[in-house]
Amino acid sequence: EIPVDRLHRADGAAAMSRLLDAGPRADAVFCFSDQLALGAMQVALARGLRIPRDLAVAGFDDVEDGRYATPSLTTISPDKEAIAREALNCLADRLGTRPPDRPARRIVAAHHLVIRDSTGSGDGQ
Repeated sequence: EIPVDRLHRADGAAAMSRLLDAGPRADAVFCFSDQLALGAMQVALARGLRIPRDLAVAGFDDVEDGRYATPSLTTISPDKEAIAREALNCLADRLGTRPPDRPARRIVAAHHLVIRDSTGSGDGQ
């Protein structure tokens, strides 16, 4: 686990550099965002690693850039519409008549795995 301060490509690149410099090479990485994964892939490729043969990479968000990266990025695609709807429901609850000290609740949005070339099983899309 490599901590990052932000979820940008540069942070993913820096984290991948630290990971590769740290010792035994990983054969796969999962990044907290697709932007981190795209930065990580850039560094891995620049260091001569072949993705996915030497290193499989996956992210989270399903941003458009991931579809068009070379190789295309495997990702977890969250139901963004459901997340937005639940966020608005929570906001409405806070602004409405419900007490502000209401206990926290767990909300889980649907998601699915989109397998692409960066993990070796994609169809190139």
